[in-house]
Amino acid sequence: MAWLQLRVQTAHPEFADELLLAHGAQAVSFIDAEDNPVLEPAPGETRLWSRTVTIGLFTDDTDLNPVITGLRELLPDGADAAFADELIEDQDWIRIWLKDCPPLKFGERLWVVPHEKASEVTQSDAVLLRLDPGLAFGTGTHPTTALCLEWLATQDLSGKTVLDYGCGSGVLAIAALLLGAERAVCVDIDPQALTATRSNAADNGVADRVTTLLPADFVPFPADIVVANILAGPLLQLAPLLASSITPGGRLALAGLLDRHAQEIRDAYDAWFDCDDDVSREGWTRISAQCRMPALIALHRYGPLLASAGQPQPLHFPVLAQAGYTAVINLAMPTSPNYLDDEAQLCANAGLSYHAIPVPFDAPTPQHAQQFLDLMKTLSGQKVLVHCALNLRASAFVFLHRVLNLGDSVEAARQELHTIWQPAPAWSKLIETMLATDAN
Repeated sequence: MAWLQLRVQTAHPEFADELLLAHGAQAVSFIDAEDNPVLEPAPGETRLWSRTVTIGLFTDDTDLNPVITGLRELLPDGADAAFADELIEDQDWIRIWLKDCPPLKFGERLWVVPHEKASEVTQSDAVLLRLDPGLAFGTGTHPTTALCLEWLATQDLSGKTVLDYGCGSGVLAIAALLLGAERAVCVDIDPQALTATRSNAADNGVADRVTTLLPADFVPFPADIVVANILAGPLLQLAPLLASSITPGGRLALAGLLDRHAQEIRDAYDAWFDCDDDVSREGWTRISAQCRMPALIALHRYGPLLASAGQPQPLHFPVLAQAGYTAVINLAMPTSPNYLDDEAQLCANAGLSYHAIPVPFDAPTPQHAQQFLDLMKTLSGQKVLVHCALNLRASAFVFLHRVLNLGDSVEAARQELHTIWQPAPAWSKLIETMLATDAN
């Protein structure tokens, strides 16, 4: 079957997209009218080029004249818009890709190979990652992916847990598992990327060792290996999160950044990591590093004597003591992520007083809040860390302490709370109940 392709050049490509679909286009895509790539969209953002061509694909029996007439009438710049059509013969695009894509070798024995070309790899100890083009980016051909695969091929991955943040096709996580890692957690903002990751993991026999998550569902945990092949902008924003999702001594690889951004990225991770020498290819840099000290999850300081955070790792407690903290308040439930059964002993070993107020996340009560407020009064003048699993409970209770115990303004305290999270309905209700009770 052949297809008719209609190219539309207008200052309103999103509008053209809607109009083409309304006129029966089977698919619509955007391409750059110039060599002006958009390299760094923010997470979740879809940006177009300064001059964008919108392409509509129609069945070959479509009369395009009414379509063009309709677009000229409805586009704001329809009189100046440019149109071009072309008959495209249908082809098996995957087979064309397979014809031109040979097996790719990374390191001593890792190969990324299309399914139909696996037999071409004759190395006796080869590790084959079978991967065909699919929904998400990442086949090993791009320099950033290649740099990460080469790095993974040099790591001791036996029994390790891997975090692949911005997983795309899942190629990095799957490679790590085939090279000996025990399990992998894959995170991406695009649900299609997670679908592709699960499919590719199944094709390579590692689906039972892969967990796929959207960022909203991700809970930091101490991974042994963290890889993030994204872009410089997101890597800067994610620095505290990725630094809180790794073990002491864990290994990190960051890619997707242009050479000119390398120093800025190193600086963003410097508080927690010791960086290796950078590796650059075709204008793209890979940064690898070893974790000195993981970050506290979502750490927030309210002044010299008070901070809130997510669940600390065991090595954080002596560091907190060295930083002058004298008390730790834990609001998490024993069922909370990363909960430490021996936290009381860890605090005692570090010379910290330990206080636990288990607060169910879905059912906080005024009694829980009042117990916390009373405890904070007894700790007045001490340097205190309040924590839970993700600094959600903790930041809400600290908000109440600031307003009800310290007399800070509701507006200022609420603004700071909202930099951490917008409280869920149960927590908003609790906050308003406590404020109303105090007003009476």
